[in-house]
Amino acid sequence: MAYFDQNLRYIFTHNDPSACFAKKLLITVLVLFCFFSARPQKSADMGIRIGAAVYWGDLQNVSYGKQITPLYGVLGRWNFNRRMSIRGQLITGNLQSEGTFPGVNLAEPSSKVMLPVGGVSTELYLKKSDDSFNFKRSIQTFETIFEFNFMDYKMGSTVKDRFTPFLSMGLGVFYSRAPRQGTLVLMPQPVTDYPYPAYLPTQSLYAPLLDKNSNKTNDADALAPIIPIGFGFKYNLTKRLGMCMELCVRKTFTDNIDNLKDPKRFQNAEAMTSYPAQFAPSVFVNNDWYASLHLSLHWQVWADKGVCKVNDKNVKKSAF
Repeated sequence: MAYFDQNLRYIFTHNDPSACFAKKLLITVLVLFCFFSARPQKSADMGIRIGAAVYWGDLQNVSYGKQITPLYGVLGRWNFNRRMSIRGQLITGNLQSEGTFPGVNLAEPSSKVMLPVGGVSTELYLKKSDDSFNFKRSIQTFETIFEFNFMDYKMGSTVKDRFTPFLSMGLGVFYSRAPRQGTLVLMPQPVTDYPYPAYLPTQSLYAPLLDKNSNKTNDADALAPIIPIGFGFKYNLTKRLGMCMELCVRKTFTDNIDNLKDPKRFQNAEAMTSYPAQFAPSVFVNNDWYASLHLSLHWQVWADKGVCKVNDKNVKKSAF
């Protein structure tokens, strides 16, 4: 013991490299020991979510109040202690919007005609006379989200620590299936190589823009990471049932939710012979976002029956 005391005294009274390293290592071990010795009570809950979503991206003159779409989901949460939790959730629903997008050759799917071009039957579209634009897509997301409670919160408590505001942030995967409907983008120049031009609007029929996979702009699915950031409130209704309301914005790493991938390259289309390559300077600036407001009900499925030495010194062993 005397030898141990002598070494400990040397570590905290000398500043040579070996003593500094030993000091940092000792402090780290002590902090970890305190953390694990506290044994904060853990619990787990599962729930359902229902909410609404609003998109914002490249469209202009959007009436956001008229573009709200429903979202549904399920969640599972692991509560490490009264301040920190981690949540996994699966959400499905739709995103849609109507607005304007000027300076681009646009068409609606219903205007499609099949005409011979160069001896080959070709799909052509009648260019819109205005700049109105609409889209609708289904979406599915899986997200892992960390929650930090501003106040002590204990799932199952109906007297003390039953309410808290919280912040959330995480990572997820976003998938959007293109339903092959909604406004699509046309090539810059009209097609005139077909017979009987006197019977057709020769200056208004265009070929659709195709990507490298021969998809039209309203045909391409989207798969990308997302970053959800939210703020909400938790409240326990009973010893097992709680509720949560959360407002969350999501940064997606795709620019194709609205069928307008890198849209500025389509501007002033009539002056072009072909569209330039994609030139988005930053995915953080160019990509689409959407926001959601959710209400969830969650049911406690498991709780640690042990005593938390830090927070529950005077509580009965069965705290739930």
